[in-house]
Order: sequence, then C-alpha cells, then structure tokens
Amino acid sequence: GNQAYVLASASSYDEWVRNNYELQVWQAYLKTGTEQKHWAKEIIRRTRRRDDIINTRFVQKKINRLTTDITRACATISELQIQLSTYWIQTTSEIANQRLAQATANIVARKLTVEKARQTVTTGTVGTDTEDELVTGTVETTSTVAATTTTKNYAREPVERIEKYILEYIHFCTQHMKKLAQSRIQLAKVQMEEYKALEDFEQIASPAQWSIHLVLKP
Repeated sequence: GNQAYVLASASSYDEWVRNNYELQVWQAYLKTGTEQKHWAKEIIRRTRRRDDIINTRFVQKKINRLTTDITRACATISELQIQLSTYWIQTTSEIANQRLAQATANIVARKLTVEKARQTVTTGTVGTDTEDELVTGTVETTSTVAATTTTKNYAREPVERIEKYILEYIHFCTQHMKKLAQSRIQLAKVQMEEYKALEDFEQIASPAQWSIHLVLKP
C-alpha cells in the first residue's frame, strides 16, 4: 500500500535528489575546466595537477559514477511505482467490480420485472419492453467503459500525488545540500576570476611589484 511504498522508496528518492545536486557541481567543474581552461581548487587538491587530461578524466569518472547511481535510484523508484500502481489497480478493480455487479443485478431485476409485465399486460407493452432493454444495454456498456477508465485514473493519480509529497519533503530536508552545491559552484567561479586576474597581473607587473606581491601573498 501507500505506507509500504513511502518506506521503500524514501531512501531512493533521497539518493536521487542528493546525487543530482552533486552532479550539477561536477558538471559545472567540467564545463569550467574544458571551456575556460581553469580547474577548481577542489579538483586540484585531489589530483595535485593542473593537467587538462588528468583532471578531465577525474571529473568525468566522478560524473559517470553519479549518473550510474542516479539511474539505479530511478530504476528502483520505477519498479516500486509499478508495484504501487498494481496495488491501486487491484483495489479499484475490486470496487469497480462490486459496482458493476450491483448494476448488473439491477439490470437483471429490471428485466425480470419487464418479463413479468409482458406476461400480464397486452401486446402494446412490447414496445416499452424493447425500449427498456436498449436503454439498460447502453447503461451496462457505459458502466464497463467508465469502470475501466476510472480504474486507470485511480491507479495513476495516487502514485503521482505520493511522489509529489515525497519530493517536496526531501527537497525541504535537503535545502542545505542545494545551498552547499550552489556555493561550491560560485566559489569555483570566484577562484577562476581570481586566478585569471593574477595571470594578467603577472604579465604586466614589474619585478618590484611582483616581489611585493610575493611578500604580501598569504
């Protein structure tokens, strides 16, 4: 049921959201490194190199691992959604079958009433009998189609609604992760601007100015 789905899927949703935040960070690092030719300090601290090939390989490996984890989490969620949909289809089918059985019983009772009337009333009532049978036949078909359509809608809507609630809760609980990811991306941009400014200064600075820079450098 719903409770079992929430308990089983919560960790997968959490992993999915957290890894998506992390993936965006590393994708930003890769874009900065390949397009701007600057690698974030977080990468350099791990590879101890500014080499494009080494750093690209390192970041791409990280991205591949995160993508694999996200894909696995999505597959788990999809499987659980199928199970929940099946549960709702079975549940709503039972309700629909009960309603259909009741409608069928009403139709049979009406036909029996008409049949009794046919035996006791004159031939003029035959037209009414035929009309009743046509009407009830239409009602029976409509009920079956409506029951099938309603079952599908009832199976889909709870799954979508539960997923929405789970994601809202997880997004609320992982706000700090989102802010941290944004801060890391922003820090990498600031570091790039600082590094490029230093390169420009190195090109135009006099030996005396560069010496002062080395003295003041923290």
